[in-house]
Amino acid sequence: MSLTASLSAAFAARPDPVAVPAASVAVLVAEDEVTAAWGAEKGTLFQAASMSKPVAALMALRLAAQGRLCLDMDVNEYLTSWQLAGENGMPPVTVRHLLYHGGALTVSGVPGYEQGQALPSLTEILDGLAPANTPAVRRDGLPGREHRYSGGGYILLQQLLEDVTARPFPDLAAGLVFEPARMTAATYAQPASSAAAAAHVDGREVDWHVYPELAAAGLWCTPTDLVHFARVIQDAVAGEATALLPRHLALEMVTPQVGDWGLGLRVSGGGPGRRFSHGGDNHGFRCALIGAVCRRQAVAVMTGSDAGDPVIGSLLAAVRESTTWRDLPIRQDGPTW
Repeated sequence: MSLTASLSAAFAARPDPVAVPAASVAVLVAEDEVTAAWGAEKGTLFQAASMSKPVAALMALRLAAQGRLCLDMDVNEYLTSWQLAGENGMPPVTVRHLLYHGGALTVSGVPGYEQGQALPSLTEILDGLAPANTPAVRRDGLPGREHRYSGGGYILLQQLLEDVTARPFPDLAAGLVFEPARMTAATYAQPASSAAAAAHVDGREVDWHVYPELAAAGLWCTPTDLVHFARVIQDAVAGEATALLPRHLALEMVTPQVGDWGLGLRVSGGGPGRRFSHGGDNHGFRCALIGAVCRRQAVAVMTGSDAGDPVIGSLLAAVRESTTWRDLPIRQDGPTW
């Protein structure tokens, strides 16, 4: 059975079609191009949720490659619009800590805001001030000791990148990542309803939420965009002359720093099966990205439903069964596959 036929069959067999009415998949199992793009109408945008974080990490690493950031510098040396409170004699939180969730910072996830609701500024979010709906981002431990997933750290990173470059985060993302990576549909703007997959919660269509915490959760894109993102990392790891990152920084991105987290990505497996991955979980959306570190293999699955995780697993199984990617994981393990 062909890959597209296998994907169609797996989706048709989902247990609750009403709960998960839409999904989309992109697969790279060859050297050059996306081998298959399947599912929702071409160009349909989904919320990438927490997969916004590795995009923000790549932005920071590109600035590091340009000499505009040092990964091991205190974040307060770069922040001009806001400062992270600390205590005398405590080790600083660095840019690297933010990227691998090692800064001992508060605020794990963000719920987003209803459409039409007043949105807080970044500094209001960082200080937990109205109309922000999350607590203040603060230190509550020693950085570098453990991995503790922190959307708050990526909110801080968003402010830091804007302060360093004096550019709005969406414009910076377009120039540093979207355009050179050929992520042609990716955007941090709110799309027209006709261009976006509907969100579903508990089997009902709902209005999607808005996430001003762009680096943590605000990306809209297609699975093809995410596969192109994965290919950028693979090219850099391979030392391609046209890569967006120098090889040493790409290797840091896919090398565990604490636990199994690299810079912006989870890293698992070993030898030729080593892979990077990230999941996404926003109001009414679930998604996943998996890429091989040393091979040109990647898959992204996006769904417009809070019940999408089992369907993602079934679609990944279809990819594994219909391609040469026999060590592709198909069961969720913690934050991703």
